[in-house]
Formats: sequence, C-alpha cells, structure tokens
Amino acid sequence: MTFTEVVKNRLVELGVKCDCDGGNVIIVGEDGFVITITVSDEWEASYKSYVTARSVNYESDSRLLVLNNSVEMQVARLTNVGSYNESYTLKDKGQNAVVVGDCSSIFAVAFFMSKEYDKFFDIRVRRRLTTRIKRRTVRQIFFMPQTVTYSARGRKVQPDLNAVALRIIERALFKLAVEQNDCMVVWKPKKKRNRSVFWGDVVDDDCLSEADYDETVVNYYKLAKASPFPSQSFLAFYHVLEYQFLKVSELVVHDRLASILNETKFRATRNNLDKVISAIRGHDSRNDETEMLRNVLARYISEEDLVEFLTDFEEKCGEKIYTKSRVLFGQKDTVINKSHALANTAKVLKQVRNAIVHSTDRYKREDCHIPLTDSESIIEEYLPIVRFVAEKVIFGTAS
Repeated sequence: MTFTEVVKNRLVELGVKCDCDGGNVIIVGEDGFVITITVSDEWEASYKSYVTARSVNYESDSRLLVLNNSVEMQVARLTNVGSYNESYTLKDKGQNAVVVGDCSSIFAVAFFMSKEYDKFFDIRVRRRLTTRIKRRTVRQIFFMPQTVTYSARGRKVQPDLNAVALRIIERALFKLAVEQNDCMVVWKPKKKRNRSVFWGDVVDDDCLSEADYDETVVNYYKLAKASPFPSQSFLAFYHVLEYQFLKVSELVVHDRLASILNETKFRATRNNLDKVISAIRGHDSRNDETEMLRNVLARYISEEDLVEFLTDFEEKCGEKIYTKSRVLFGQKDTVINKSHALANTAKVLKQVRNAIVHSTDRYKREDCHIPLTDSESIIEEYLPIVRFVAEKVIFGTAS
C-alpha cells in the first residue's frame, strides 16, 4: 500500500470524504467543493523507511520515536530568543550526534499513524479542509514540531538507548542554553484540563470599570496570567497577597489597641499599660507569615464566597482537588476543610509557596519544587484558588 492510500484511509477513518486519483493526489470533498492534497515522493520514501525499519517504536504518550539506533523526542522552547527555524548539530568524539530542529518526516509519519493525531486533526486540521484554499500538500495536515534527535554511530543498538539518549540530550540542551541563549526542554505530557475550568470563561463585557486598582498588585496579577510556568504564576499571584501583609497586620493591631485606649475608663496605670503591651506583642504577626496571610484573606474574602468557589470549581473538575486529603510536597493530610476554609487555604497556599522558594532549608530535596519537572503540574492545580483570592484582594483594595 502506498503512503497516499494510507493517508486517504486515515482521513476516511476521521470522517473525511475523500478518494485517491490513482496517483499521488488525494481528493477531499464532493458536490463542487474539492480540495486536493499532494503526497510527494519524499513522503512516500519516509513511510517506506518507517514500515521497513529493522527496529522502530513510537511512544504516543511521550512523543518519543526510537528508530534503529536513534532516539527522537519533541522539545519545547522556554524563550523567544532563538528562532523557531534554528537548527543545531552537536557531535562527541565518537561522532555520535545530537540534532535540534524541525522534526524528521518519519517522526511526523509516526505521529500521524498514532491515536494522538485524532485530537490534533480535530483542533488544527479539520477546519483547513473547509477553506477556499483548494490545493494542499500532505505536510500541511501533519504535526511538525521541533525535536531533538540523538543518533549513535554503528548498526548495533546500544543497551538502555533511551536513558543514554536522554542524558546526552539534556547535556546538549544545556550547552545551547549557555552558549546560544536558546533554552529548550524535552517535552513532557501533562494532565489535560479545560482552560475555562482552570482560568475561567472569557467574559464579553464592554462596560468600563469605575474602580482604580493598585498598580503594583495589578502588575503582579498580569505577570501571573502571562507566565507559561505554573510555579512563576503562583508566586506572582502570591505576591498580590503578600503585598498586603504588613498593612493588614497593622490594622489588626490598630483595632485591638483602639478598643483598649478608647475605653471611657482607660487610665495610664501600670496594669492598663501592660494590657497595651500584651496586645501589641500578641497580635504582631510579622514573624508568622501564615497568620499574616490568614489575616489578609479574612479581611477581603468572606468564608461563604470561598466555600462557594471551592464547591463550584470541584464540580466542574469532577474531582476533589482541594477538599480531599493528600500529600503535598512531603506534608500529609493537606486539605481545605470547608468549615475552616480561610485558615486552611492560608496554610495550603503558604505550603506551596515554601516548596517553590526553598531549595534546601528544612525541606528534603524531593519535597521541594524543581522547575520544569512534574511538580509544575502539582502547582498548576493550586493556581485557580490563589488566582481567586488574589482577585478578591485586588478588588477589595481598589478605590
């Protein structure tokens, strides 16, 4: 079977009406609206190499292709410094090579044949087949990401090829970050969630707000929304809360002192002065950040609103993300009890913040957040609640 026929059958599988012209062209559509997709000889050769390779394996979940003695995997750029068309080739003394650039045609073929292509087709390709552009190449319906490939010399396949390849690839990517200012990481799958659940639906409202918001906390908020890294987003949201720590703590002390000093019977006796000193010492929370955070939440957020948010959010997610006991960065039974929602939320948010900012201290290394690892996904789960409380604080401090 030719690759043209394979592509045609795959499209039919995905609900597209199409047929081959007997050559290398696929005709898509009917009733006067027709799009042609041309499959070049190079793609036919790549498909033949894929199906006749002496050793080939494509892992759909990790997007990793092992072809004979080479390993190819998708990479993700962390910055826009490098060009998306930039390619690099690095070799060691044994002429084993690491190549970074556009994915190989065999990688694209492997992805096309996988179940993962079904989602890509629905999101990116299906609408392309309904436009007025009537001529397409097969490349335009493929997923062609940037990849990194490790190729070992010789025909003999190395033992533990995947582990060896990953170690050398990480070494190569670090060299490119240092010398080319082009920062990339090996792509890793993460739990798919509906963006509208985690960030909220986009609201079409053309009414201009009449409130003036504090510029500093708004800047932190924008940074949190724009950052591609959950850990950095969390810290920026947390800074919105932290910005109010001293102000709110001082207000708590002011209120307590006012209740003592404004009594009609107050006299500056030793006993009364001791009460004033005790009030200051007992409510100076500057050395207890969790208490300072709880005071901020209590000042600007009602417990009823917070509980309502927790209930609605967990219903949309279909799981108890916040109100079910779990181990979070080495600490057990981390749960937001709805009967003590404000206090528990302060404790949990502080716990996540500590895991992000502490790399040693009293925490074990495995209990801390390591950037660009799976712990980013854990932190991402706490973005909705820290965003919710940050917004409430911004609204509450507006004038």
